[in-house]
Amino acid sequence: MKTTHIRLATAGASFVLAAGALVTGTSSAAAAPIAPSCDAGQHTVTSVVTAKSAATICEWGDGSLEYRGVARSTGNTLCIPVAEVHEQENGSGRHYFVAYNNGYKYSVFEGLGLSIVGPDGILISSEDAI
Repeated sequence: MKTTHIRLATAGASFVLAAGALVTGTSSAAAAPIAPSCDAGQHTVTSVVTAKSAATICEWGDGSLEYRGVARSTGNTLCIPVAEVHEQENGSGRHYFVAYNNGYKYSVFEGLGLSIVGPDGILISSEDAI
């Protein structure tokens, strides 16, 4: 996985997990209180919880990364490989993780929040961590 330096800008819109997502599970729970858990054999790299969503980046023993997201209102989940890791240029030493699904780009900003960009490159939503 290549680490690059990218300048970040975040907006305060809501994160829409369902946009372009392959839903891998559902739940009737009103709201997930925490970020998704990693499987046995994985460890948590980072997690973020926002008002409407939560996501965890899990790492397998071979170093591959996986994005696990959940819409807190519906319990709909998404689990996809992480394609890119970038270092944030805000001096924090933190990273952000990017996963792609059906043309949509899902980003987890370590300690900051979540965002989604549509296939046309337009920011659909961004939500700060709570």
